[in-house]
Amino acid sequence: METKRIDDAWRIPDVLWDRIEPLLPKRRRCKKGGRSPVPTRQVMDGLFYVLRTGCQWKAVPPEFGSGSTLHRWFQQWVKRGVFR
Repeated sequence: METKRIDDAWRIPDVLWDRIEPLLPKRRRCKKGGRSPVPTRQVMDGLFYVLRTGCQWKAVPPEFGSGSTLHRWFQQWVKRGVFR
């Protein structure tokens, strides 16, 4: 029997991610440079973590990215109808 680490329990399985990814809006490239963007899958893992645990955005574990980044993506995706 396979044992998962606790943090793996919040990761989206590959099979599910293959179905979710095409439904998400494409990211725009920033021409100004700046920080590297957080991978979309990492953002979705973090959103699932927040939605399943009910934790505050500022209490999100750092492996998912910053809570403010996740919250910004969540707001953008809600506005675009991703979760309808």
